[in-house]
Amino acid sequence: MTIAHDELSSALMLNEVQLSNTEVLYLAECLQNKEHMYREDALNTIAELEHFYSVLKNTNFEMSVPSPMVDKAWHQHILNTKMYNIFSRQHFGLEILHHLPFWSGNTGNMEEIWGVGGEPSLLDVYNAIVVMFGFENVNKTVWLMDEDDLNRFL
Repeated sequence: MTIAHDELSSALMLNEVQLSNTEVLYLAECLQNKEHMYREDALNTIAELEHFYSVLKNTNFEMSVPSPMVDKAWHQHILNTKMYNIFSRQHFGLEILHHLPFWSGNTGNMEEIWGVGGEPSLLDVYNAIVVMFGFENVNKTVWLMDEDDLNRFL
């Protein structure tokens, strides 16, 4: 899916998702203690999780592929169910913002969400975030480091 700059720029300014201070503190601690991230890496990942949530909100979930680092933060957010429920209601009007992982048994659900062509690429999501927030405000490493490289560092 390609998103033109004009499609994003006007609408997205009003729909930026920001985590509460409590959520940021919780996620930073989890990423440092459970994922062995340095504090700076954890905070960069949390900032990109906010960007990811903003893109989800503004593309009707069409750009819903997190990077491996953002996925780790999203999982930690989900694990605090009460906090995540409040977040989901506040920002998305949903009981729970569901995380639909890929596995062979849910290809029908994937096609329903993204069409027969499948999910957008990570590069598509990164590019949508760059359009929305500006290149200088997006951490390229958090988005484009692959799973193997990430595992070597963590």
